[in-house]
Amino acid sequence: MIHRFSIEAFPLSKDTEAALEGLTGEREFAKTRMTIHFGGMARAAKHYVDNPSPQFIIVEENGGPDDIQKGLESLADVVEPGRKVIVIGTINDVQAYRRLISQGVSEYLVGPVTTADIAAAIMSCVKDASSAPKGRVISFVGSRGGVGSSMLAVNTAWTLANATQEEVIGIDLDFNFGTMALSLNLDPKQPLIEALSDADRIDPVLVERFMTEHGPHLSVLSTTGSLKDMAEPSAEALERLIDLCRSMAQFVILDVPRQWNNWVSSVLLLSDEIVVTANPDLANLRDAKMLFDWLKGRRGSATNRLVLNKADVAKRNQLSAKDFQDTLGLAPGLTIGFDPTLFAQLANNGQMIGEGAKSHRLNEQLRQFAQQLGGRKGGTARPASQPKLLSWLKRPAKVNK
Repeated sequence: MIHRFSIEAFPLSKDTEAALEGLTGEREFAKTRMTIHFGGMARAAKHYVDNPSPQFIIVEENGGPDDIQKGLESLADVVEPGRKVIVIGTINDVQAYRRLISQGVSEYLVGPVTTADIAAAIMSCVKDASSAPKGRVISFVGSRGGVGSSMLAVNTAWTLANATQEEVIGIDLDFNFGTMALSLNLDPKQPLIEALSDADRIDPVLVERFMTEHGPHLSVLSTTGSLKDMAEPSAEALERLIDLCRSMAQFVILDVPRQWNNWVSSVLLLSDEIVVTANPDLANLRDAKMLFDWLKGRRGSATNRLVLNKADVAKRNQLSAKDFQDTLGLAPGLTIGFDPTLFAQLANNGQMIGEGAKSHRLNEQLRQFAQQLGGRKGGTARPASQPKLLSWLKRPAKVNK
């Protein structure tokens, strides 16, 4: 399996740095994004005050057990939940090892380490699906058809991949008329619907075979456009596909077609965030309200966002952002003006806004919106009610080392 993890490492020695650099030379980690910051655990704690956390964090600490624990406490205040932490230290003691594992460290290695040691430690963290680091699933759906949800989904996927330099997988769930690949000027290897015909055969090798890459960080699962197949995918097959993609990328962007059936509702419930795109008219407001009411009733406090598109197409007669906020209890996170010339040009050229309209104000708006979806800017301490150390990463301790 080719892993697409994002890893940030904080070594203290040149030998450890060399072992880390060798990781991307291994076939299984050829697509892994490795960033190395010299400075150990202390540097890591400072780094994540202003930067989002990757899927794996590898830190080196040469002090004793108390130094490691103090460093972990500092990390716990700034590292986001669900991240895997591997510690490299000098303590060769079973009791110390067990204590670190019980406190949430994913793996502990006694230095000096080799590339093979680091690779084995990472693989031990993801040897079963329940322990694999999970990327963020963000679904885009229109309140009605033709509101620009697909345009927003593909541009957000592209922007996230380029702004964060993290792995992003875009999945176009319109199996007949989907345009995600077309918008990126890509020719899909095989239509996605073929991969979903049998849930039991969906595995990382199959998913890789159906992916089409766009640059070093964005991969797409889409369709060539076809009316031959009218089969509906099962909710089970889609859930398995999305779960696999979550283990392969930091972000999974779903372009959900505007239809209503069991598999669409199942996909929305699987998502970490949902972005609803609407045009400023009465029909969109009505349908957006139905959708948000349904989401709130089944997703509780999970994040839902609203985007208003074509916001000034009929200024005198259209509904305002305040009309939507008053009705939905939610202010638009992004408002996009009507610029048919720009979007027609980009669509015909197979370009994203960040490629063909870098100086347009919408490019900066999209970048800020993607940043909201992709993480936080600036460190935010964890609420005191949450457990200290990295307890959300806990897994059973090994018997001995």
